[in-house]
Amino acid sequence: MTGFSPHDELRHPDAAVEAWWWWGSGTVPDVGSVGLFVGLELRGHRFDYWAGLVREDEPYLYVEELDGTGLRAGLEIKPPEMWAGHDCDLAFRQWSLGNEAHGVLLDDPTEAWRRAHGDPVPVTFDIEWHATDGATPLDDLVPGASGYRQVGEIDAVVELLEGPLHVVGPAERVHVWGAAHLPTSFAMPMDLRGLRAPYRRSDGGLVDQVLTVAGGRARWHVAAQRGS
Repeated sequence: MTGFSPHDELRHPDAAVEAWWWWGSGTVPDVGSVGLFVGLELRGHRFDYWAGLVREDEPYLYVEELDGTGLRAGLEIKPPEMWAGHDCDLAFRQWSLGNEAHGVLLDDPTEAWRRAHGDPVPVTFDIEWHATDGATPLDDLVPGASGYRQVGEIDAVVELLEGPLHVVGPAERVHVWGAAHLPTSFAMPMDLRGLRAPYRRSDGGLVDQVLTVAGGRARWHVAAQRGS
């Protein structure tokens, strides 16, 4: 870890914008490759929140709350009809993430960029995120922003109508404060044959994410796009 303190893991009250993202993936028996992500961006007392689950040969399960209200203490949010919590259990070592929400199943993942119309389903995420290396500074920040990325592992259970899905595997995360930021590629080539998990932002930005596999490890490629 370089130049960061345990306090940097938590909210920076003076920051106009602050955001966290977590990604994880694994291979599940009888399911195949699985990926999931959670993102939270704070702007004062309002926020954007996203969560998604991608599986081979299954619709994309997408959860969003754009320009939401209901920010509580720490990183807990409680907008109408959903809840999500993000707890730093041990700085730069462990996070616990969870949500209880209704998502939509999208046969076309890019529908998340438009009206996100799909079959509504209840879903619960319960994620333990553990670091496997130290945090490293991001090198693609705009002036006025600070932040870092870190690799790790997840142990997650996603409760679905058909039963729980247990995902264990490699993970990454990013935390940025001070200016708006869109995570970009973790040095992975774009591969549309992977599992896509796009999302939209309340400012009209569109973000594409693809779960790819290289060297026997599943990783996220994040390609930020602009426009609406």
